[in-house]
Amino acid sequence: MKPLPDWRNRTVACLASGPSLTVEDCVRARESGWATVVTNTTYQLCPWADALFAHDSQWWKAHIAGVRRCFAGRLFSPSLHVLYRGVESLAVNIQWRNFHNSGANAISLAMVCGASRIVLLGFDCALTGGRSHHHGDHPGALRNCDTIDKWPAQFAKVAAYADKRRILVFNASRVSALTCFPRVALEQVPA
Repeated sequence: MKPLPDWRNRTVACLASGPSLTVEDCVRARESGWATVVTNTTYQLCPWADALFAHDSQWWKAHIAGVRRCFAGRLFSPSLHVLYRGVESLAVNIQWRNFHNSGANAISLAMVCGASRIVLLGFDCALTGGRSHHHGDHPGALRNCDTIDKWPAQFAKVAAYADKRRILVFNASRVSALTCFPRVALEQVPA
């Protein structure tokens, strides 16, 4: 595995696929100059992002061709058995922690790359307006929030890990069920 991105002392935006994520949020993150990690199908809104993290191997199988067509950033998975050339496994990095959720793992990636501050967008962690994702449900047999009841505990562990490492995490999602990170409007993220 090549060296991880060097985001020491930088702010990193993590953009998940919650229904509240907007194109305006993506534009704001890009214009901020922050390093950016997207999860799953959010790469379609942010083909310019620095990194894409997807937890589920079935998602990679369904989307790798589309990712390769338009996404120039680095690709990450927690799997030791990544079957697709160009997708890097974080399992070999002893500092990285797997929280078993694409959004939580995007935060973990930002932390292991040295971020001093992380801004969350699209981390609804709820069925906002009855919708599972900003892009609609994943097609076919792909998962659609079937483990949503486990997410609060997963993110609480991420928050504790960030606190231990003294990394500030702000939840600037327009809508969010998460209570473990301080909430802030995107426009009010401290400079």
